[in-house]
Amino acid sequence: MNKFGKTAPSALLALAMCGIAGTAVAQEDEGDVIVVRGALVPDEKQNTAEISSLLDAEDFERQGDSDIASALKRVAGLSITDGKFPVARGLNERYSSATLNGVPIPSPEPLRRAAPLDIVPTRILAGSLAQKTYSPEYSAEFGGAAIDLRTVGVPNESFVSLKIGMEVDTETTLREGYFYDGSDTDVLGFDDGLRNLPGIADRAVREGVDAVGQIALDTAFEQDKTLLITEGDVPVNGSFSASVGLIIADTANYRIGTTTHVGYSNEWQFRDAFENRTEGTNLLNNSNSVTSDYDETRQEIGVNAFNTTGIEFGNGDHEIALTTYLLRSSLKSAKITSDTDNDVTQNEIRRESTSWLEREVWQGQFNGTHLFADMKDLEFAWRVAYGEASREEPYNRQTYRILSPTSGNYLYAEGEADENTIKFSELQDENFYFAGDFTLPFDVFGRTSELRFGGSYRDNSRSTLRRDFDFRSPQTGATGVISASPELAASRIDLIYSDVVLASNIINISARAGRLFPDASDASMEVTAAYALADVQLNDYLRASVGVRYEDSSEETSVTLTTANGGTQSFDPLEEEYFLPAVTLTWNPFGNIQVRGAYSQTITRPQFRELAVADFVDPNLGITLTGNPFLVNSEIDNYDVRAEWYFARNEFLTVGLFYKDITNPIEQYQTGREANTTSFLNAPSAEVYGVEVEFEKKFPLDEWFDGEQWYGKELFFATNYTWSESKVSADGIVTIARNSQGMFVPDTGDAAGRITDGRKLQGQSDHLFNLQLGIENIDTGTKLTGLVNYASERVLFAETVGGTGPAVLEQPPVSFDLVFSQDVEFMSADYGLGISVKNILGEDYSAYREDISGADAPFLEYDRGTKFSISLSRDF
Repeated sequence: MNKFGKTAPSALLALAMCGIAGTAVAQEDEGDVIVVRGALVPDEKQNTAEISSLLDAEDFERQGDSDIASALKRVAGLSITDGKFPVARGLNERYSSATLNGVPIPSPEPLRRAAPLDIVPTRILAGSLAQKTYSPEYSAEFGGAAIDLRTVGVPNESFVSLKIGMEVDTETTLREGYFYDGSDTDVLGFDDGLRNLPGIADRAVREGVDAVGQIALDTAFEQDKTLLITEGDVPVNGSFSASVGLIIADTANYRIGTTTHVGYSNEWQFRDAFENRTEGTNLLNNSNSVTSDYDETRQEIGVNAFNTTGIEFGNGDHEIALTTYLLRSSLKSAKITSDTDNDVTQNEIRRESTSWLEREVWQGQFNGTHLFADMKDLEFAWRVAYGEASREEPYNRQTYRILSPTSGNYLYAEGEADENTIKFSELQDENFYFAGDFTLPFDVFGRTSELRFGGSYRDNSRSTLRRDFDFRSPQTGATGVISASPELAASRIDLIYSDVVLASNIINISARAGRLFPDASDASMEVTAAYALADVQLNDYLRASVGVRYEDSSEETSVTLTTANGGTQSFDPLEEEYFLPAVTLTWNPFGNIQVRGAYSQTITRPQFRELAVADFVDPNLGITLTGNPFLVNSEIDNYDVRAEWYFARNEFLTVGLFYKDITNPIEQYQTGREANTTSFLNAPSAEVYGVEVEFEKKFPLDEWFDGEQWYGKELFFATNYTWSESKVSADGIVTIARNSQGMFVPDTGDAAGRITDGRKLQGQSDHLFNLQLGIENIDTGTKLTGLVNYASERVLFAETVGGTGPAVLEQPPVSFDLVFSQDVEFMSADYGLGISVKNILGEDYSAYREDISGADAPFLEYDRGTKFSISLSRDF
């Protein structure tokens, strides 16, 4: 395990601070100079009273990040889990909100209500704002950060931009991998209907096998293109995008324009992985260990489309825009696993798996901003949106074989339940949102201040459905090998599952559903909110923002067994009303220094996935998650203070402190049902506190070196470091869900017997460090940037209830990337050339648990390659 030294982030940060001294000397007064306080503070920092971090299109280009999740990990105090979800100040994604133009993004993830940010391309964004202190115009669900993504709008001029890219991965490209056919349109990220759930199979679940007939069920499934795994060389990664901006009308009275973007990407990853899912605390020297090695080829296809069409009128005082977007990500996987079944049969086992997963988000937003000069400059902003998210995982297949000690062949065998399976799952999420905000300037103490007030309404619903089918053999030997035809057991799997065999009663298919396995769930959440705040300039150097937010919410969950003798269990709704205050003071004591202090009360609600007691599998970790319908809201007291020094335009040093006191934090834990099943509980309380430091500066090289060759060249240096610590308290009670005769009931007990007192919060890293060092030639457009990202060890999910199994820890890989861009001319045409090298250190992924001996026992680890990419773009 390659761990970054704990002193390295602090040492590099100290080196960065050395550059400040030279800047300070250069800014000494020479004679009588009129000094204007705050003259160098950027407008966006002056316009907000809150502590925030911003990224713009220039940052995206310099960093070379194609999706916003990758870009946000460069922000102070933020890290990313699963490559998708933000962790802000040690609090995982449930404590942060993500919006696009102020509208919540629907989520296609069954495991989280939060939207995965890896499917949002930076190409459609004008910038992002990560606000780390709370203000009442945002949702009350706040703990770590409120992240607002801002899309590009009406263009200043018409344009066409094309971009094509290619990437090579040293652990994947041209390596021998595993594949299966799938549908004819898989390469486009869409299934053509090949993987549709057969109507006969769905009816067999709802009405019973007798209603359709056993042979009809056995022969209903596709047994060729979704089943047989082949070998071949893994191709290179590729991408393409096109953007078009058009000015439709530009007159003295109004201006109409539209911007459209479409993109496609096809990325491959080969995983050579090791898993250890042994139960208990003896993880390394256990005769009943459950370990496996697997090789997996993953193909991820991304498709996105975006359009904004808007009109500006009334001398620019009024703007109305319609924004629509579609974001899709499809994952196709073929996997072969080898292990030894030490805890049951001692057999050497081979599992072959194929899967297909489609995630999709679409949304339409209609929004406007209006300035009414004749109404004392009253501003009104409104937005209304409807969106849907879906996740479909059809024909998730696994087959099971054991090694014959006599023939040396792997023979098809029945194994335990859930070994030879076809699984289907789907999720549908709908989201309606409306909000309006008023801003009214007024004078107090002879200075202009603002009164802001408004409200919002959100209606979010989600439904899920699973269909699981097992292949069972009526005639098997002691090892589970089908005894009716030993020759058949050694055959190819497409022959074993052929219609001729399946119609002969050698193998039967059964639907897996019962009182312990509800196969459908429904959830809904309705939130009505209103807020008011006054942003008052008390004197020339002191500003106060004081406000309150009211939220009334209701969250409901139910689970259903859709079989003929099934039923629905609805749980008590989680209904709450809150009045949540927020206060921020901003002081400009002297020069270009600002000091901010803030206090607020906020909440976070359980996510749908955390409430619904229906099983879903995480495709990245291979763990099963089941919900807890007895969770309650978490309540948070937030304290922040930060000093900001702006010693030149867009050059600054900031130092901040934060503290959060959380009541009923929601944590993911291991159930003990088996080594890879997890659920959720409310711990009694927790606290998290820390320090953030940011530094950013540009150094003109002609000030360091003589000669005309240095004119127009500058060195860019940016770094940030966050130290934080968290503690979970076991002083109180916890409630988990328990299945009692097919009904889920609360099981409440002393927290001290179920969680470890004083451990870290799930997802919190003690150290986060980012470094960007680049050189730019302003005249030629040449940029070369080196980027380092480091996050220290964090809890992936907590220990088993009762302490019978240790927590699973994760060491995020250290990333060191190089990004180069250059404007080039070819055949009298201008092009943009981009080259990047990512994961230069070749850091691997590692999640692990602490063995009883104190050594680290791998939970999941796999190799990650270095990626070399090149792109070419052309603007017209």
